[in-house]
Amino acid sequence: MRDDLTLRAEHGQILLDVALQFGATLDLDRLLPLVLERVTDLLNADRALIALTDREGHVQRAVVHNLDWKGPGHPLPVSGTLIRKVIEEGVPEVVADAATDAHFGQNQSVRLFGLRFMMGVPVPAHGRVIGVLYVDSKASKVADLDGETELLVALARLVGTAVENARLFEEQRYRTRLLAQLVHDLRGPLSVVLANGEMLTAGMTDEADLDAAQDVAACARRMSKMVDHTLELSRADAGTRAVEPVHLDLSQAIPRHVKSLELVARQQGLSLDVSLPPELPTVHTIPDRLWIILDNLLFNAIKHARPDSTVTVAGVLRADDGPVEAQGRFDDGVNLFSRQAPLLPVGDGGFVELSVHNEGAPIPPHLLPRLFEAYVRGPTQHPFGSTGLGLSIVEQCTRHLGGCVWVRSSAEAGSRFSFTLPTQVRLGVPARAPADGMQRRDTVPMEPFSTMGGEDTRPDLLPAVPSDE
Repeated sequence: MRDDLTLRAEHGQILLDVALQFGATLDLDRLLPLVLERVTDLLNADRALIALTDREGHVQRAVVHNLDWKGPGHPLPVSGTLIRKVIEEGVPEVVADAATDAHFGQNQSVRLFGLRFMMGVPVPAHGRVIGVLYVDSKASKVADLDGETELLVALARLVGTAVENARLFEEQRYRTRLLAQLVHDLRGPLSVVLANGEMLTAGMTDEADLDAAQDVAACARRMSKMVDHTLELSRADAGTRAVEPVHLDLSQAIPRHVKSLELVARQQGLSLDVSLPPELPTVHTIPDRLWIILDNLLFNAIKHARPDSTVTVAGVLRADDGPVEAQGRFDDGVNLFSRQAPLLPVGDGGFVELSVHNEGAPIPPHLLPRLFEAYVRGPTQHPFGSTGLGLSIVEQCTRHLGGCVWVRSSAEAGSRFSFTLPTQVRLGVPARAPADGMQRRDTVPMEPFSTMGGEDTRPDLLPAVPSDE
């Protein structure tokens, strides 16, 4: 008989192993069979099941292990009474020996499958039950039931978190695809505006009209670049485009890029200035993502700058990738580049620090610690407002390129956003690389149930768990 300390150590190890797997992927078809396999091994159970429910408590999806189940559209060969009770009451249910249990002993599933030990625990998410983690065996069990119940409860919480994370990720993917489609559809009318703007500039002699036509053409070109940047982010999120870093001469590329924003600044009564030392080295980076960073910071600086002031882009060589608070900041939101290999600094060439500075009202101190989180917005009088996503995108792009970003802001000095780029990099490993070597045995991956017997015509609903009565 194993002692209590050994059992707790084993339980802690399985929780750690499963948590590490859950942190490596959002693929439920990999994660949930792993949980069932580990649970049956550790508890010496014969069969296991994870059933996920809708808000009304109807089972919608299931993952099974060692269960002789014909699949969606067929009853699950388990104790429906126990599973329904767990779903309805939201607390664990344990039957140590069904043969001597007054409530479960005569149930159909117990007699039909020869069940003795049964345990079910709720799978929670956001304060409600979204499913059940269930195990059973043909042998009764009396030892360490409390410890095994605690283990199943902890695993069910991990399952609930994983299911919710996968749902949120799919929602984010849907929104990203929808945004990408909408932005892509803008290309057609935008190309017409650009072509007509450039055609107008070719035949005009009146200076005022020519300036207006040039402004239209410049704005159309600017919007075209913004469309390209948005599509670039959607491709990165989908993992459909592999990109390689290139060597970029910042002393030439940055002034040329900033010049394209002069019209935007001029319309706000501002001027742009670039201050780069001649000895600034080249960087090994992905230009499209660098321009996403710079554009977001420049648009923010222009939007919040004091009228008749100057927005300045500056650069300097430094040994490290940024101050301690920038290096230690962690973003636990959706990672746009989780399927793409990050750039990792190598060698002793150091980093280039680029900054965007403006003069204007300081950023409120209470916002500074969370400024790079998604949907965090400061007060603004700008007519176009803000989505609160720009600086979160800057943060993710900068980290993907191997650097970090930070801000300094005061009433006396204005606001300066700085970020670093390594001069030399190598490709790392994508954060969402699939886990290898996972053994599934005869597990059945998660599938949607179909309706049964014509009792419910709503799509994707599973038939009710079969009654034991």
